[in-house]
Amino acid sequence: MLRVAVWSPLPPSPSGIADYVAEQLPILARTLQVVSVAEDPGEARPDVELDLYHLGNSPAHAYVYRAALARPGVAVLHDWSLHHLVLAETVERGDVSSYLREMRRAHGETGTFVGRQVARALGGDLLPSLFPLNDRVLEASLAVVGLTRYVAGRAALRLPGRPVLHLPHHLSLPLDPLPSRAEARRALGLPLDALLVTAPGLATQSKRIDAAVAAVARLLPSHPSLRLVVAGGVDPRLPLADWARDAGLGAALVVTGRLDLADFVRHLVAADVVLALRFPTHGEVSGALVRALGVGRPVLVTAGTPPSEEFPEGVVVHVDPGARELDELTAFLDRLLRDASLRDAVGALARDHARAHHDLGATSDRLAAFLREVHARKAELVESLVARRAPEGSLLSYLLDEVRCAALDLGLSGVPVGFEPLLEDLVPERP
Repeated sequence: MLRVAVWSPLPPSPSGIADYVAEQLPILARTLQVVSVAEDPGEARPDVELDLYHLGNSPAHAYVYRAALARPGVAVLHDWSLHHLVLAETVERGDVSSYLREMRRAHGETGTFVGRQVARALGGDLLPSLFPLNDRVLEASLAVVGLTRYVAGRAALRLPGRPVLHLPHHLSLPLDPLPSRAEARRALGLPLDALLVTAPGLATQSKRIDAAVAAVARLLPSHPSLRLVVAGGVDPRLPLADWARDAGLGAALVVTGRLDLADFVRHLVAADVVLALRFPTHGEVSGALVRALGVGRPVLVTAGTPPSEEFPEGVVVHVDPGARELDELTAFLDRLLRDASLRDAVGALARDHARAHHDLGATSDRLAAFLREVHARKAELVESLVARRAPEGSLLSYLLDEVRCAALDLGLSGVPVGFEPLLEDLVPERP
C-alpha cells in the first residue's frame, strides 16, 4: 500500500482547506497508508513514498509551502495565486527585499514595479490577484492537482510532460438526512416566513458584501420580509455595520459569527438564495459554494471567474462584476425572490449536478488513483526536476533567476533559452 504524507492544517484551523482535507482523509485511508502532517514538523519529516501538499493562499499554509520546495511531491492548488502567502512570509515579517526578488523572479521588471506598490500597501485586492507568485511551487512539483478547470488548465500549460489532474471540489454534508427549510430555520431561530438571501463564510471585501447590502436595501420596499444573512464571521477591516446603517437595513441584516459545520449547512438549507460572489479571485472554488449547490439552492456567482466557468449552464447564476454589478444583482435577486418555482428549478439543477460530479467518495478515489500513477513515474519525474533545477539558495539558482528575469523582460516567458550549461561552468561544483 502506497505510503503518503498529507500536508495540511486540520480543524480547528480557520482555513477552509482544513475542513476539506479532514473530510477526504478517511476515504484516502481506505486505499493508501496516510500520514497526516497538520503542523510544521521541523526537520523530522515523515518517511513516506510520496508527499501530498495542500496549498492555499494564506499564512496557515506557510509550512506546507516550505516543505513543498524542499522535497518534490504532488501540489494540490486550492488557489492559483499564492501571493498573500508569500507576502505573509516576507513583507509581513519585515523582509521586503525577498518579496521583491520573488516578484522580479516571476514577473520581471513589471513584477519589481508592482511589488513596490504592494509592499507599500497600495496594491489593493486586485494587483495581488494578477501576480500569482506560484512559480517556485510549480517548478518544484512532480505533479499538480487543481480544483477548478482554470487552475488545472493553467498548470498543464506551465508543466508540459508532468501529470496534472482536474479534481472537482468534493461535496460533503454533515447532516444526513438534510432538514427541511422550515426545520433548519426553527433550529437556527430564523423567521419561517422571511425571504432569506445568505452569504456564507467569512465576509471579506472580495465577496462583494457591499453590493449585497445595497441590493437588499433596494429590494426591501417590495419584499418587506427580506433578510440578508451573513452566515459566518466578518473581516475586522470590513465596514459592514457602516454599510448596513447607511443603507437603512436595520433588522434586515443578520450576522451569525463563526459557525460549526452543521449549523453552517443548516443556514444553506434555510436560505432561499445563496450569494457566492467573489472579485477579484485567486482561482479558488469554495466548499461553501459546492455545499450550497448540494443542498439545492440557487447560487449567484461572479461572471468570468473560475467558479462561474466550473459549472454547466443553468447550475449557477452569473452576475457581471463590472459597472452594472449592483443593477444585475438586484434584478436577479428580485426575479428569484418573486418566483418560488424558479428557485426550485434552479436549485434542482444545482443539486443534481453536485451529487453527480462532486461526490466525496468518487473524487477521493480519483485522487488516490492519480497519486499511484505519479508514484509509478516518480523516478523519471524526479530525474527531470533535478536536471532543470538548481538547489534553493545556491549561486547557480541566483544566476538562473537573473537570466529568467531578463528573458521575461524580452518576452521570452516559457521559452528555454539554453543558458544552464554556460552558467554551471561559472559556479563551483554543483551539489
